[in-house]
Amino acid sequence: MTSAQNHLQRSNGNKLWGVLFLVLMAGMACSASRTGTVLDNRQPTGDTEQTEEEIPDKLKQEEEIKEQKEAAMPEFDRDFHVVLFLPFSLHKEILPGSKDYKVLEGVSDYYQGILLALQQLKQEGIQVTLHVHDTRKDSAYTVKLARSLDLSETDLVIGPLDRKIFEAVATICAEQEIPVVSPFTLPNSSVTANAFAFYCGPPLEAYGMKVARYLLAQRPKGSILHLSDGSATEKAFMRGFQSVSGAEKLTLIRKKIEGNTDYSFLLNKKDSVLNYVLIPSDNEYQSNMALRSFKKAEEDEVPVRVFGMDSWLNFRDPEMDHWEKLNTTLVTAFFSDDSDSSYQRFYHAFRAEHTIPPGEYALRGYDQMLFFGNAMMAFGKYFPGYITGTAFRGIGVDYYWTRGSKVVENRALRFIEFDEYRFHIVP
Repeated sequence: MTSAQNHLQRSNGNKLWGVLFLVLMAGMACSASRTGTVLDNRQPTGDTEQTEEEIPDKLKQEEEIKEQKEAAMPEFDRDFHVVLFLPFSLHKEILPGSKDYKVLEGVSDYYQGILLALQQLKQEGIQVTLHVHDTRKDSAYTVKLARSLDLSETDLVIGPLDRKIFEAVATICAEQEIPVVSPFTLPNSSVTANAFAFYCGPPLEAYGMKVARYLLAQRPKGSILHLSDGSATEKAFMRGFQSVSGAEKLTLIRKKIEGNTDYSFLLNKKDSVLNYVLIPSDNEYQSNMALRSFKKAEEDEVPVRVFGMDSWLNFRDPEMDHWEKLNTTLVTAFFSDDSDSSYQRFYHAFRAEHTIPPGEYALRGYDQMLFFGNAMMAFGKYFPGYITGTAFRGIGVDYYWTRGSKVVENRALRFIEFDEYRFHIVP
């Protein structure tokens, strides 16, 4: 099973330097890679304006796309050009085992996922020319590079990965009305307004919105406990939760997470009543402490469903026994089941091409390129005006684009439930 963890699939030397050879042959410029956390897809979020929107049933997707295609729109060429900015760091020596090397492994995985998607698109009759540029950690260098490029024929820009450098490039793209994609990060309160900037990472408010809608649909008769750690993640989650229409009808019992406190007494003990516990925390110590506080409920087999964050998949010492007994469900932006037929096709195609298994970022790149490739095929460079408000299903990532107060946000998320000591996608 492929989880939402932020680990990187370790590449062997042949794979890594094979990718770099392809990059060099493409005549790319040199650059430095990011430092700090590796391809971090969890960024702090500020006060982002949220609007109440329901994600439509996936079964309506084809019908909606067909209706949009049939709507009057300008003619466009079907030979597309995509510019890709990635930190391959070809200007310096990178030592195995270093942070830069781990970043490079993730970048190579992501890049190869994109290349595999381009092969799939070509088989579907979609012609995409990829223009790859190596970036540097120097934002001034990247801006100079972006301004020196002739983007007049460009239909889409992907990257850079660094938040600040991405915003600088996105501003340049907006001047020419070119859609630009941030593959992993999510917007915060200080992000520059840009109607052409697409952020693939769902804002934390969207996590709370998804849980609120779920609870409203269940019409719970048991208790709804909200265990608080006072973090920025929790505050953003709750802003989203409370923004959902009807959420005020859900009575939450809010308690601060404290050591040695047993919250079992707050639960409805009837066998036929399911209780819900919200733990919107990224902190491993606080989250594990909260889970342990229901030991008495576990012993009495009180029906409980815990909602947590996908960051729990990165915990060093996860409380899997508690996850199992408390019917733990995580809200996640990325998850794929290795038994799924679509994943199997992707996996075997990647193995056939590169001889080793794909990493998480390969699947992310594959999903993203397939989505935007098909969007361009359907609507050309005008796709930003046609893809909002419609749900799209990927292998590891889903998309539901919404125009936020400043940029275009992906608010699609999945529920995964821990059962029999493994996670399963909740239909």
